[in-house]
Amino acid sequence: MGQPDLSSNSLISYPDVFADIINATVYKGKQVIGKNNLKPYYTNNSAAKATGKLRGLYRDVCMEDTRNGIRYIIWGIENQYVLDYTIPFKVMGYDYSAYDRQIEEYAAQNKSAGDNAYVNTLLPNQKLKPVITIVLYYGTDDIPRSICDMIDMPEDADVREYIQNYSLNIVKLRSITKEQAEKFKSDFACIAKFLSKSYNKKEQIELLKNDRQVLIHTKDILYTLAAITKDDKYLQISQNSKEESEVCEIAEAFVQLGIERGIQSGKAAGIIEMGRDMKLTDSEIIDKLQKKLNTSIEKAQEYLRDFDNPSK
Repeated sequence: MGQPDLSSNSLISYPDVFADIINATVYKGKQVIGKNNLKPYYTNNSAAKATGKLRGLYRDVCMEDTRNGIRYIIWGIENQYVLDYTIPFKVMGYDYSAYDRQIEEYAAQNKSAGDNAYVNTLLPNQKLKPVITIVLYYGTDDIPRSICDMIDMPEDADVREYIQNYSLNIVKLRSITKEQAEKFKSDFACIAKFLSKSYNKKEQIELLKNDRQVLIHTKDILYTLAAITKDDKYLQISQNSKEESEVCEIAEAFVQLGIERGIQSGKAAGIIEMGRDMKLTDSEIIDKLQKKLNTSIEKAQEYLRDFDNPSK
């Protein structure tokens, strides 16, 4: 759902991760879908805007679930980092796109076979497979769960009875329990445990430091964590990490980087304090920080801002 989602889209586009998310959320941890059941199902359509231009309907990841070689369900997973009140309407559009593609497939099949279906589209025995979308919400704010949450409902009860609703399947990752987090078995388990409200910070670090699970998509996990937290530490770690790293190795690297940053921040504070005592200007202090810490002007400015505004 938009540019910020691209890193986590990459992660959930792997069939093993996609299957795991469905197994953990829909099937409550039962291993029902395997990665070999899934293949991409492309449904991006265009919708006309009032300007006459076309606007693309781009869903994050959509997979076709086949059982014994037969299409069973069309699954969609949407990543949502921030609150967006249009989500119910967007998902309704995405799901329609998947149904519309199935209709088009039948229409092409009927045309090829010479069948004269009603409006040359569907025959009575041609049923569509269900489309189910899971919204992974990484934020903390309340999110609308249906289109009726965002409709100005009339007072007329007779009219309200005819207003169709469309509900979302939302997984609020920051609200899942420890037990729910442990139902994830793929690399996404690292994300689930990181966000779960059931762990305090100390428990979280200890859990991850003792986790011997081997990550298959290490860099994608780190990119996703960077996008969620807006913390570039994860990007720094990704530069030196290898694929198929253990979770505990990543956690240890994170702790070590935090220690190193703490030491560097302490040095910066000492330089700034000395500069203040010497009545140096901000520009002169920034220059000293750059030279003594061998850092960029942007980082030096950040040290100065943090020193002057410790609560922010």
